[in-house]
Amino acid sequence: MFDETLSAIVASTEGAVGALIMGLDGISVARTDQPDGAVDLDGIAAEYTTLLRKSMRTTDGASLGDLRELVVAAERYAFLIKPITAEYFLVLVLASPGGLGRARFELRKAQLALEEEFSM
Repeated sequence: MFDETLSAIVASTEGAVGALIMGLDGISVARTDQPDGAVDLDGIAAEYTTLLRKSMRTTDGASLGDLRELVVAAERYAFLIKPITAEYFLVLVLASPGGLGRARFELRKAQLALEEEFSM
């Protein structure tokens, strides 16, 4: 189920180069990326885990509620991170910011489907 969901997100999103499900510990549970391997998804997941944990603490500490989405736009890539549970997250990497709206929509659909899987 995980691989199919991630592949569907990448196939449906313009500019997507990879997607993964990662734990709050920075370790990926499942992933899919382009065959050329231009982006180190596992390395990205590990590096952004610290930012993700700090963002979660900040929203909680400021009484803003649970973190719903984190978007990091760099010069070459954009990273969209969406929680599945309190411990697991969806990450989508885009090479083109043109697909950002579609990426958010596809991640939301996948989040709803995966929430059911993770609750079993």
